[in-house]
Amino acid sequence: CKPIVQAAVLSTCSGSGPIQLWQFLLEQLTDKTCQHFISWTGDGWEFKLSDPDEVARRWGSRKNKPKMNYEKLSRGLRYYYDKNIIHKTAGKRYVYRFVCD
Repeated sequence: CKPIVQAAVLSTCSGSGPIQLWQFLLEQLTDKTCQHFISWTGDGWEFKLSDPDEVARRWGSRKNKPKMNYEKLSRGLRYYYDKNIIHKTAGKRYVYRFVCD
């Protein structure tokens, strides 16, 4: 089953200040109209970027960075590995997992 994200959680996360990449991804994952390019895999908090270029384009649009691409977005994702926010799923392309203790 896919994780249920309460609207209250999303609103408290966004708070004030610029949106973070992990918040943007969570927002896209909870929007049913985005399922053709980013979706839950059905394994806990794991998700897949089915169209990584579209996800990157939307992130670039949100941050007003028209040259955003998947290579740059994935660099942002790697920043979260050490912080235990998101991890890459080994052996699966474009598959990541939110770390939830």
